[in-house]
Amino acid sequence: MAEDTLVHQRQMDAERRAAEDEANRPRVMLSCEHAHKAKWQLINHGMATATNVRITEAVGAMHRPWPENLTLAPGEVYDFLMVGSMQEPLPSVIRVVWDGQEDPVPLRVPPRIG
Repeated sequence: MAEDTLVHQRQMDAERRAAEDEANRPRVMLSCEHAHKAKWQLINHGMATATNVRITEAVGAMHRPWPENLTLAPGEVYDFLMVGSMQEPLPSVIRVVWDGQEDPVPLRVPPRIG
């Protein structure tokens, strides 16, 4: 009986350590921010690198194609151009994925300032 209790305690300790490791794992935290006029920024506020960042839906208001193999290290910023028009307004959200995050993450496109 004591042996079963010890095995159970070791299993619980291992599960707790695994949960703590997962909670403390560095993460990517991206945001979309307006910089100036038609210039926008994709910013990695997290502590992990985002590799092969892609937009999952075509954003017709972009001035140039999204780069292939875009990588954003922690604190790094990618500048891109995006404008809206009466026929094609700015999107309210862009959805991005990166290596290890294949479910699209919605990033709110804030209102333009100035």
